[in-house]
Amino acid sequence: MNILLLGGNGFGFVHAESYRKLGYDFSVFSRNEEVLKRYRDEFHVKNTYNDLNEAMNSSHDVIDMVMPHYMHRDLAVRAMKEGKNVLIEKPIAGTLEEAREMIKVSKENNVKFMVAEQYHFDSSLIHSMEYEKKGMIGRVHTIIVRSQNQFNNQGWRTNEKMMGGGALIDGGIHFIEALLDLGGEYEDIISRVYKGKSSIEGEDNTVSLIKFRSGATGIFYYSWNYISSPDVPSFEVIGTEGSIYEFRGMREPGQPRTAFGMPVLNGKIQKIKEVDVFDAEISGFLTTIERDEEVPYSPELAYRNLSTVLEMYRNSR
Repeated sequence: MNILLLGGNGFGFVHAESYRKLGYDFSVFSRNEEVLKRYRDEFHVKNTYNDLNEAMNSSHDVIDMVMPHYMHRDLAVRAMKEGKNVLIEKPIAGTLEEAREMIKVSKENNVKFMVAEQYHFDSSLIHSMEYEKKGMIGRVHTIIVRSQNQFNNQGWRTNEKMMGGGALIDGGIHFIEALLDLGGEYEDIISRVYKGKSSIEGEDNTVSLIKFRSGATGIFYYSWNYISSPDVPSFEVIGTEGSIYEFRGMREPGQPRTAFGMPVLNGKIQKIKEVDVFDAEISGFLTTIERDEEVPYSPELAYRNLSTVLEMYRNSR
């Protein structure tokens, strides 16, 4: 399997670490020569590219795209029309029209297409969903999902056009995944999307109230402008007979890379087996290519997440 990591800087190194752990050789594209040197020195990558067209025209059959959002549709469609399997970082695209085209092209060309949504593979989230389904906290009436920090970084994420929005469509879409996995389908969303003070041009705060079809109410808060934020659970599921929430204890060195801490069910920390979410998504995708199976995270779920984000933008009051 010939793998090309398209976009080696930043989060590309996270993907590269998984390829190294899983034992896969890969090539890499980056316009930054210092980044390419690091790949050659630290990851022993033999083939590196600093020209995008040269990289895209290479003979690789798997393209792992860690590129700015505005490039997702064009690069993915081009690769899939050439018969290449595509793993792409979230969001799936900047618009629903682009996302639909990408899904359509993948099916027409019989290639594997998956969005790298590592939160879907988190053990704590998966077990929490199981506790819900088993009725271990009674009827769920409230779901709270939140994340807050301060973003002062530079780079393409500061550009609203390249992002297709602001904080919500970038890091926030991970937490939309958690919200919808826990709450299911919804009927209505009331949102307020606004700008505080961060290094990005787009919005950096989102507050939403969600009415789920189950009858539960969702509360969503995502911020890139929360200085000295408290260390609170990223998710809480409250039922008539109990609760589930994320334990925010210290993690030991060498533990798997996870999205969330251990789940707390009805006041007791659950000792579950954790998996590395990045290893799980990448190995899962590559295995489906080898076995010609359905990808473990369907692009329709990524479409669902993007649709929700865009609805929050439209409904902002």
